[in-house]
Amino acid sequence: MGVYLSTPKTDKLSEDGENDKLKFGLSSMQGWRASMEDAHSALLDLDNETAFFGVFDGHGGRVVAKFCAKYLHSQVLKSEAYSSGDLGTAVHKAFFRMDEMMRGQRGWRELSALGDKMNKFSGMIEGLIWSPRGSDSKNAEDDWALEEGPHSDFDGPTCGSTACVALVRNNQLVVANAGDSRCVISRAGQVCILVPSISHIISHKDMSDSQTVCSVSHP
Repeated sequence: MGVYLSTPKTDKLSEDGENDKLKFGLSSMQGWRASMEDAHSALLDLDNETAFFGVFDGHGGRVVAKFCAKYLHSQVLKSEAYSSGDLGTAVHKAFFRMDEMMRGQRGWRELSALGDKMNKFSGMIEGLIWSPRGSDSKNAEDDWALEEGPHSDFDGPTCGSTACVALVRNNQLVVANAGDSRCVISRAGQVCILVPSISHIISHKDMSDSQTVCSVSHP
């Protein structure tokens, strides 16, 4: 069946966590796909005031979704806009930063490493939805600047990923999306808000195959 299985994998892998401000829960299921192509980030303590959550839906492969889950939140945190309190601009810039990082020399090596890691584990836990540990991003040295510049034989990954990201700071919620992933706010199990944003798909009248896009909302 090509990239699809003859029967779906319905085993679910779940995770939850909480601090004195928030609780979160997540669950993943591989379904009909031949491999799990999705990833997530769930960090209650991006800093002392802010939580970060992201879901990344891989398209045509899984390494871009994994790359974004590993690095997007750290680029938000390092943004000058974030330091000044402009969370929306910080996320917007971080989305575009992912493209820059993946096209570079270190990005090429990191994408290769992420692919190799998943290949080694896929036989054991095919349905795993990948996520970084909070300690990984805090303790890792940021040396991307030491290896900037394009790779001579690498234009970027051939697969991709959508992104749906939420930052929570006190009573402020900032949601950003790239691609056709959307955020829904519910209360007591009932949908109360479909966060207004643009689905970035080629068939959209304002989209073209040469555009790079991002939407940020403040519900």
